[in-house]
Amino acid sequence: MIEPETTAVLDHYLAAVDLGSNSFHMVVAEELGPEIRLLDRLREGVRLAEGLRDDGTLDPLVEKRAIACLARFGQRLRGIRPERVRVIGTNTLRQASAAEGFVQAIENTLGFPLEIVAGREEARLIYLGVSHSLAVDANERRLVIDIGGGSTELIAGQGFVPHHRESLHFGCVTSSRAFFLDDLITEAACERLRKRVRMAVDPMLEEFIGHGWDQAVGSSGTVKAIARVLAENGQGTRITREGMHWLRQQLLQLGSVRALTRMKGLKADRAPVFAGGFMILFGLFEALNIQEMRFSEGALREGAIYDLLGRIHQEDTRELSILSLQERFHSQVQRNRGVLAWAEHFFAAARESWSLDGANQQWLQWAALTHDIGLDIAHSGFHKHGEYIWRNADLAGFSRREQGVVAALLRAQRKRLPQQPFFAALGIVSEDVQTVQRLAVLLRLAILFQRDAQISHSDLDVQIAGKDLRFVLPPHVARAMPLLLADLEQEQENIAPDFHLHW
Repeated sequence: MIEPETTAVLDHYLAAVDLGSNSFHMVVAEELGPEIRLLDRLREGVRLAEGLRDDGTLDPLVEKRAIACLARFGQRLRGIRPERVRVIGTNTLRQASAAEGFVQAIENTLGFPLEIVAGREEARLIYLGVSHSLAVDANERRLVIDIGGGSTELIAGQGFVPHHRESLHFGCVTSSRAFFLDDLITEAACERLRKRVRMAVDPMLEEFIGHGWDQAVGSSGTVKAIARVLAENGQGTRITREGMHWLRQQLLQLGSVRALTRMKGLKADRAPVFAGGFMILFGLFEALNIQEMRFSEGALREGAIYDLLGRIHQEDTRELSILSLQERFHSQVQRNRGVLAWAEHFFAAARESWSLDGANQQWLQWAALTHDIGLDIAHSGFHKHGEYIWRNADLAGFSRREQGVVAALLRAQRKRLPQQPFFAALGIVSEDVQTVQRLAVLLRLAILFQRDAQISHSDLDVQIAGKDLRFVLPPHVARAMPLLLADLEQEQENIAPDFHLHW
């Protein structure tokens, strides 16, 4: 990588780090108008999935290996602005329910926040990365397959638009460990894994085959390794059904994972997880009747770079997801813009005292614009319905953390303000709990003032310091709006003892 000499040059750099279950990848790119030029790629085989325990913790030795890798990655990221870097965690970090300390160590080592994304969001970013690596054809239909260490993503789309996205809960690391015990590669083991793949794909088979594709593309290390082995053994430059059957026979003849190191074209660090990854792809070839596949260097990290570029230039996929939520659940858009305006007013007053930042502001904005979506299910308990939607919906562009925070804000918008243990029980990480509780107060007040106050923002002086929120109302408002005062009194009861309202 060419090290930039000035901060001005760094303003044009972008980077993405993919914390995959098998390997960690990083790409650094330079922004050139609407396009990017890749400057550097790094990859290290960490095999994070090997360290995942049944209780949701990670083996300390694997954690140490991962942090050492990220320390090296971090050197290449120095000087790049935080808003131009994305660090993305995938399947193993999704499954590591008791690894909060490890997540904190990742962020401390790299110096950037970690986004743990859902399976379908991972699939969207993979498709975006693959599409940008291929010749642009808006009409071409594509099937994209990415076999990671702990999950396998399938995407059917056209041009740059993914239409069907699925994430299967197995990958090359987990499948190799589960099916090829004692280092043996047997016919029975291969058949069991092939059947598992078929059972997982069956529920989605109709929609993928119905969509169809002009070309199938693979984007993972597994697919790259298979393509290299086939090419170096005279089986062609593309992955074909005939080549896959030939390679299956080679694996069975070798008979063990250790013997795979003798296979021409297979790197030694890929051998321990090759059998599992190969049989997943073999099963998908059979189930989807794939005749031929090409390999693409573009994958999740490139997709994250292009998605980041869109955010920088006001083409944020998350905004489209918000609009989709509003439309799907018949949100009162105009009213919610009023809620948002009040929320922004209160946020500005609290920002310095409560040490809030731009990310916190976005959380509040998303909550204000969609706080009423639960009403489309039922008025009773609509805040709980809204929380469920945000927590479980397939929302393109959002990380799991972002969805969890907004879900918690919607849950906390009415009745008594939840205490900190309640937010923790909803999955809010400890570092976010106090901030989310404070944002919930701002959201509640924004909803209240939008509903009751026939005054402009300039008429209301707001002073926020610590637990105290002081409102200076014009005398004519205090006399003419008894309902507002009554609601403020009720709200004081609901948010005590954590916060105190004064007016």
